[in-house]
Amino acid sequence: MLWVASACLVASCGSPAHPPGLVDVEGGVVSSPRIDACVDEAAGAPSPGAEGLCGQYFLGATGDPPNLYFVIDRSGSMGELVDGREKYSAVAGAAVALVRSLGSKANVGAAVFPGPHVSDSQQCVVGEEVFSSTLGDTVLCTACHPDGPVTRAFSAAISLPNNARPVGATPTAATLASLLPVLVALPGRTAVILATDGGPNCNGAASCDETKCIVNIEGRCDPGGNCCDRSIYGPEAPKNCLDEGPTRAAVQALHAQGIKTYVVGVPGSSPYAALLDELAVDGATARLGATAYYDVEHVSELDGILDSIGATVILSCHLRLTEAPPDHGLVNVYLDSRVLTYGSPDGWRWTGDADVEAGTAAEGGTEASDPGDASTESATTAASYLDLDLTGNACSDLEAGQVRRLEITFGCKTEIVR
Repeated sequence: MLWVASACLVASCGSPAHPPGLVDVEGGVVSSPRIDACVDEAAGAPSPGAEGLCGQYFLGATGDPPNLYFVIDRSGSMGELVDGREKYSAVAGAAVALVRSLGSKANVGAAVFPGPHVSDSQQCVVGEEVFSSTLGDTVLCTACHPDGPVTRAFSAAISLPNNARPVGATPTAATLASLLPVLVALPGRTAVILATDGGPNCNGAASCDETKCIVNIEGRCDPGGNCCDRSIYGPEAPKNCLDEGPTRAAVQALHAQGIKTYVVGVPGSSPYAALLDELAVDGATARLGATAYYDVEHVSELDGILDSIGATVILSCHLRLTEAPPDHGLVNVYLDSRVLTYGSPDGWRWTGDADVEAGTAAEGGTEASDPGDASTESATTAASYLDLDLTGNACSDLEAGQVRRLEITFGCKTEIVR
């Protein structure tokens, strides 16, 4: 999968077991990008070049690496098996896979909750950072290779000790609140991926009736009772109340500092769908569809879901090429293999293209200026053909996480408004 636009492709390698999801060089294969030229237009339609897209090769694009920070639920229920896999191991493996694929396109950090010092007698230990935000490994593209030091350190940091199992409760609110100063101090854009399989609890000051008591919600309390009633079940009972308000407040506090929170509901979280929806709204990452949060029905979906979030965080509607193309009239932009039209209200343009900004490409049924024409050259200097912008629905789709791949190719005449 290509995150922005890449001049090379990374091979997928087979791997013996590593904790979790590390790649080993043994058994790997080398894969090189296919470099083909488009055929002469007079001879017919151009042939696919860059991995099935029209063009000789991909153009690289860069930006300031954002901070992608994982906050992962490691409570006792995350030790359950779903589809034959432990839930925590599946989440951790998907997180490592994303760190690997992002490489140096992002800084990555992680916290787990409850904290590493949790025990059967102390189940509400506030979560803590286990891996400080660090720029990912530079991704090599000449051969299949072992994971770099950052990926390996990240994997080790979120791994459980040998033969250990997830344990404890779900102090989500307290964990997010404790991480706020850490996250605010990070330079640049920051996004949190909150992965959890249950309702937040651990607030000893809470009180609730049976409709908001997690023990009751999950069917583990005698019918007609309230297992969060302090007067019946003792002073620890209120910690089983669904900690809605403080958790929403913690996510809202992050958003007030410009930090978005992507909510991933691991299998088992469906009884708390309403709250997870609210957290996605509070975190400014609500999705269109049945749920505003990322609802995981099968753990096999985790890789794809985290990929989608990673793409949303990494990609932006403004892109800068690593070098100017030899001919800016032979550049095309693709979203999920769908070519965008230059000059369209829902396409793309070179940054600073006055002709397109004035709307002549889209209004009155006129044809867009060819980006290779001299008239466009006068509006956009050659030095400006490093920066481009997605417009309209193309940009909206990208920002809403509806796009899995964005690719920029060189070698075929730019598709323009007709």
